[in-house]
Amino acid sequence: MHLYHFPLLNATGITKATVGNFSGTKQQEICVCRGESLLELLVVDTETGRVQTLLSHDVFGVVRSIMPFRMTGGQKGAYGCL
Repeated sequence: MHLYHFPLLNATGITKATVGNFSGTKQQEICVCRGESLLELLVVDTETGRVQTLLSHDVFGVVRSIMPFRMTGGQKGAYGCL
């Protein structure tokens, strides 16, 4: 028998965070890890000044660390989150 643990509510505490240009625009975004397995991409709305979630994804594993990296050979200054 295999049991699968899936919580009803997502974690609210940010455990890890990094800053970079992850979506290819010139605006800086924040990649955060909430709990152990939820990655979110946050962006600041320039009109209201509030932080909004652009993307949220459950990775079904444990995130030990995150860091920005630059793709080699690319002409743009786009970053990825590892």
